[in-house]
Amino acid sequence: MSQVFDTLPLDYREGQIPVLLELPHGGHLTPNEVKPYLHPKFTPGDRREDSDEFSDELYLDLPAAPHVLRFRIWRAHADPNRPCDDLDADGAVKTLTSQGVKIYQSDRGLPAQARQQVIERYIQPHQRRLAELVSSPKIEKVLFCHTMPGIGTGGSNDKGELRPLIMFGNGGDLKGNPPNDSFAERALLLNLAEIVETSVGDLDVDFNFCDVIRYNHPYTGSHSLNRFDPELLRGKQSLTIEINRDLLLHNPDNIVPTRTIVNRLVLALAQWGRD
Repeated sequence: MSQVFDTLPLDYREGQIPVLLELPHGGHLTPNEVKPYLHPKFTPGDRREDSDEFSDELYLDLPAAPHVLRFRIWRAHADPNRPCDDLDADGAVKTLTSQGVKIYQSDRGLPAQARQQVIERYIQPHQRRLAELVSSPKIEKVLFCHTMPGIGTGGSNDKGELRPLIMFGNGGDLKGNPPNDSFAERALLLNLAEIVETSVGDLDVDFNFCDVIRYNHPYTGSHSLNRFDPELLRGKQSLTIEINRDLLLHNPDNIVPTRTIVNRLVLALAQWGRD
């Protein structure tokens, strides 16, 4: 596995906008280092449900031409959205999926040596590349891209509750106020929310969800945002987007109009502060 992430040169396309999209949870590769230790009842379905399904379909190859960094490994086996020293069950190298499914034969997860190999060979190179891109003056805005289950999972703070169509996280409160200027400002979140609200009519939303938009619930985006020295993110208007997977599981035809919404959001993010 010679390349653990997909990335494009900062000047790869004429007219490319100065926005970086990170896709940390959409990969579909299993590292050789973990294969001998997998639990026999851990299924491809368990692996898929723990990932950000549909992230490739929603965020890759957008007409807006943002910069993209995509991790290629299944989230169940390596999570670059966590600090490398996070050894909890839902940490950088997990022992349980977000649905509480056991991944490896041992209750302690991978042996320490195999876990360290996963961190050094896969997670750290991605995180170093991400920091390099974020610190580049060619990147003015940063969007951490995710999809989420439509109902709160066992390990979340909203277990069993319906979730919104789209959530924006800036590390702040439920009104979208950020904790400091290393995160996207509230006015930007409101602007992006208006784009979503005015586009909902293009979607088939005949399924159960709580709201069209929420801020910082059920996630604040802190996992994405707190991996950095705050100075790297200062002024980059960084934020997390979570799109409800039930929107696409309910009707795959929603993929195209949702991509259109995402493209509009990315363009608005690029333009923010230039008017």
